[in-house]
Amino acid sequence: MMLLNEVVFLAGDWDLGSFLGNSKTTLTKWAGLAVALIGVICVFIAIWQIASGLMSHGKKQTNWAISIILLIVGGVLSGTEGFKFVQGIAGGGQKTISDLGVPGGAIMLFEYSKFYFFK
Repeated sequence: MMLLNEVVFLAGDWDLGSFLGNSKTTLTKWAGLAVALIGVICVFIAIWQIASGLMSHGKKQTNWAISIILLIVGGVLSGTEGFKFVQGIAGGGQKTISDLGVPGGAIMLFEYSKFYFFK
């Protein structure tokens, strides 16, 4: 017969750090699957638009640029590295914001604005 403290020991440690770490891992996996699903939908729509545009013999108005862009973006997103591609774009934005910062925590634009706007 197991005692209550043995059950808690078998369940593992429940602390905020492990909870947040596990949540980040799970949510990253789910977001990757959602991005892949969006990519597959984009590829399906692009194929549908291209096929229906070609089969209509010019009678249906088709935006070929949008169809090709949907096909390319959908292909990138539906790959296994699609979410890492989106994270890379977001990381570039974060790096830009970090590069604009100064050690004091203010943004350099505010620092320059007092010289250019408030003379």
